Amino acid sequence: MRKIGSNNFDDTDQKKDFIEAASNNVYTPESSKGIISSPLQGLRAFTWRNQNPFLLTLFNLVLGKPRSISLIFLHLLLLVNACEFGQTEKEQAVEIEEQPIAKFVDYKVVTINEDKGPCVTDSTAQNCLTFRIEYPRIKSGLTNEEALNAINGSIKSSIFDYAFVNNKPTSFEQLIEELKTEYNDVLSSFPDYKASWSIEINSDIIYQDSSFVSIATTIFSYTGGAHANSSQVYKSFNLNTGEAITLDDILVKGYEEELNESAEIEFRMLKEIPPAFSLEEKGYVFEGGKFKLNDNFAIINKSLLFYYNPYEIASYAEGPTEIELRLTDYVNLIDANGILHAIKN
Repeated sequence: MRKIGSNNFDDTDQKKDFIEAASNNVYTPESSKGIISSPLQGLRAFTWRNQNPFLLTLFNLVLGKPRSISLIFLHLLLLVNACEFGQTEKEQAVEIEEQPIAKFVDYKVVTINEDKGPCVTDSTAQNCLTFRIEYPRIKSGLTNEEALNAINGSIKSSIFDYAFVNNKPTSFEQLIEELKTEYNDVLSSFPDYKASWSIEINSDIIYQDSSFVSIATTIFSYTGGAHANSSQVYKSFNLNTGEAITLDDILVKGYEEELNESAEIEFRMLKEIPPAFSLEEKGYVFEGGKFKLNDNFAIINKSLLFYYNPYEIASYAEGPTEIELRLTDYVNLIDANGILHAIKN
């Protein structure tokens, strides 16, 4: 259902292009708000992303030197890091056996398969409304029944939030009935209408921990029009309270500025947008013109996975965007009293 993609560059040439673009940037500290405001900081962001402590130390020594020295260092660093990058490719060729994910809750996947419309009674009819739905229902593993019921209710509610219907339903039966009514109205108004409608929902638990579970839901819907609609929803739930986990629950107070600035670096690398260009110039729109993480995220192992759906920050043609932030890079922002305290300690 989901794939955590790497934000790393694919080859040395691609990395070199990004560095060259960063070398030509004209951002000032005032306009960039600290986001890669120099060539070295642009490359340091890349090195930081790959966790190279040796190169990070060199960066700290050379930052603040005259531009001529900085650029000499930049080209030398490219040669050193290119050799290391080649070694990394060889390392990646080694197959590593995946470790099974620990299970802390017991659940079953509920399946709903229904067909509505003329195709139900007439096998030759082209008009059909199909429902293919799968979602998890937790049966045990929580400390109290109230938390268990809260999570099961929230799983369905989050699906209904993105179900592409006019009125948010409170049950799958209501969802099916509403779409059935809309489809029959279209068939009655347009006798020559031949298109079929469909809705597919695939939801499952993608990660479990002793204190939380994370769920990914993919919703695909076609109800006429130029193209289908799709959404992906990420949620993590506290197993003790049954509540959906927010960033405020796991990070220290005042985390927003540092986290969003670092996430913008990740975003620019993922989209290959040099710092000399604004995000809006490249077709990405954020409220107030400033990059900001959304609340569509889940905790997976030691990472935060964020997902922007089509139309959310760009046109449909740009498609969705997924950003992975490794929590080991943000240990200073983790709340020592929160459910991720083990990473902090």
